[in-house]
Parts: sequence; C-alpha cells; structure tokens
Amino acid sequence: MPIKVLIAVTWMQGHRIWLSGPLPPCTHGVRVRVRGFSSSREEVRFLDSSNEKGKTPHPNPPPGVPGGGDRKFSIRWFWAFLLIFCLSAAGCQTHLEKYEFVRPEMGTVFQVVVYAPDAAAAKRGADAVFARADELNALLSDYDPKSEISRLSRLTDSGPMTAPVAVGHDLWRIIERAVEASRRSNGAFDITIGPCVKLWRRSHQMGELPNPERLAEARKSVGWEAIKLFPETHSVQLLKPKMRLDVGGIAKGYTAMEMVRMLRERGLPRAMAGAAGDIAVGDPPPGKSNWRIAVQALEQPDKSAGYVELHNASVSTSGDTERYILIDGTRYSHIIDPRTGLGLTHRIGATVIATDGTTADWMSKPLSVLGPEEGLRLIESTPGAAARVVTIEGKQTKVYESNHWREFQSASVP
Repeated sequence: MPIKVLIAVTWMQGHRIWLSGPLPPCTHGVRVRVRGFSSSREEVRFLDSSNEKGKTPHPNPPPGVPGGGDRKFSIRWFWAFLLIFCLSAAGCQTHLEKYEFVRPEMGTVFQVVVYAPDAAAAKRGADAVFARADELNALLSDYDPKSEISRLSRLTDSGPMTAPVAVGHDLWRIIERAVEASRRSNGAFDITIGPCVKLWRRSHQMGELPNPERLAEARKSVGWEAIKLFPETHSVQLLKPKMRLDVGGIAKGYTAMEMVRMLRERGLPRAMAGAAGDIAVGDPPPGKSNWRIAVQALEQPDKSAGYVELHNASVSTSGDTERYILIDGTRYSHIIDPRTGLGLTHRIGATVIATDGTTADWMSKPLSVLGPEEGLRLIESTPGAAARVVTIEGKQTKVYESNHWREFQSASVP
C-alpha cells in the first residue's frame, strides 16, 4: 500500500527539503515527498517550496541532483540527503553548560541553577532575576516600613480603611491568591496573622510566650474575611483596625516562580530557582527528563527522605526541622496557627508539589496546621498537586501521601 512521508535534508546550494516537523534554523532546502515505495523501486519528486499542498513539481531541481520535475532518482540519493540532514541538525544544537549562583534575598539565601551557552549569558540572566527578587522584597517585606505592603497595613492604624486603595500588580496577585488560599483552607492559611507574628518574633528573642492580654488584643486584628478585594481596579480595603499583612508563607514561592519565568523569557528555559524549602523549576537539564529535588527529612534535617522528579513545576517543604523554640519544655514551631496565634506544638512536616510556586508555597502551611487527613483532602481537590506529610509523636514517625505523590517520587538512587 503506498504511503506518504515527508523528510528533511540540507542541500548545500541553499535549497530546502522539509521533514514532518520544524526544520533547524541553520538548514535550507527544497521540499521532497516520498510518493510511495515497493520492494522494487521508490519514487521521489522535487516540489516547489511555495506550494502548500506539495503537488507542483519543482521546475529546476538543484544542479547535480539526478532527475528533476517528474524524473525519478535512486533511493540512494534519498538516504544521502537524509544523512546530510541528520549531520546538519546535530550541528545546530547549542552546547549548554551548567552555572550556579547564590545570593541573600528575603532574609534567606536564594539559589539559581541555569543551563546557558556561556558564562556571560548565564550571569546576565542571574543578575536580572536577582534584581527581580530585590524588587519583590521591596514590595512585600513586612520588615521594611517603606514597602508597599507595610504602607497598606498602616492605613488601618486609626481604624478600618474607609475606602479601597489601588495596589501594584505583584501585591495584588499575592493578596488575591492569599485570600483564595484562606477560603479554600477555611482560614488555616491567613496573611492577616501579622499582629501575632510580631508577638511571636519577640517570643523567640525573649524565650517566653506572648503575654495573654497582648495576644488576645492582637487576635482582634486577625481574620482573612476582613480583606475586601475590588478586581476591576486591583484595589484592596482592610476592614479591621491595626491589621498587619504578612505574606511570608507565600512570597518566596511566588518569587522563585517569577525568577524561572524571567529566565525563560531571556532564552534560558532550563533553570531552577529557590530559597530554603521553596523551589521552582523550568525545562529539565540537557539530556534529562526532569529535575531531581531532595526532600528534607523531618526527623533528621541534614538528611533527605528521598527525591522527587519534576519539570515546569514547583515544590515546597514546610515544617519545624530547624525553626522552632523550646519554652517551658514545649517545642513551638515557627508556623503559627491562625486559630490560636501561637506556634504549632505537634511535630509535622509537609512537602507539596504544584504547577506553580505560589500554590506549592501556601499549601504546605495549612497541611501542617490542619494535619494529614484534612490537609490531604485539600491537596486532592487541587489539580496537578501532590503531597507528602510526616508526623512525629514520641518515637513514632508516620508518613502520609496523596494519591499522586508516587508519580513524582524518584525510584533511582542518586
């Protein structure tokens, strides 16, 4: 039965022959169609490259090629052309080297890994994304009184805001996603927790629990329902007095995702960016199908509990492996429960994989607050998400996994 196949080869005199797919930029030629073949002979016709349907024979085939127009030539020429194409296409592949950059950002250390054709291109990309991280920190840091989020919060110092205020693109995206996260988690994630965070930072310094009266007063300013959004104008209105927004549980994932996006826009799609437990990855390294990311062990922070493999996705790990405080014999996590205003006292760690860094970052927090069962129900209702939760009770360690976790889990040994 006759078949039709499109092939692509490079002809040295500037003509183009097409394959069933995009031709490398460095190749040129005319179209050739294999009309069919049998055990005795094959037919190949030169076609006019301007003819979309490929039906008009090319009137002047390249000099030196046997046949032309309706004239047939041996299949030996077919394979010769194909070999030339393969060699030409291989020559078009740009060799990429791995480059790594580390800089302090957002109170932690950000790492960028990028595959680039040379060191200059890698450095230009790294400089651009670290500048972007600086820009976001200047907008989102609640430590900086001049940041956009701090200025927004201060509008409630004398009472609830009487009118909405327009905010910038990045702050709007963060607050909008945070409100969605609070709604989906029934308040287990809440960026209005800022007043309690401020007290808890003092507790870390002093080694004592917050004063109960001051904690009760701070909690009056907490509640995600007091954030009113106006999508048409990207405006925000805070409806409680003395509110303080803290986006520390979502901003790093957003920033890592933005860094990978920017590298892709600069022609460097094979990249990874992250800080602490929040990592975003783009296209996989050359010759690989995925990035390989270690998952920190809750019980032994200096060791990994395995690896996950992913590309064009994000992973975030949250827990009290390193950031905690002991007060009167009780271990308190840095993760604050919005319902109490205090750090979690149960040992739990969560790793979340999602299609974007913002989702992975915020979802790892309510998993710790809600616990494995309720938290994993949240994961299962999120397309593209997967999670692993580890709890420690006394000497007993339990592991819980979402239905899709093992699709990302690496089976090979590093």
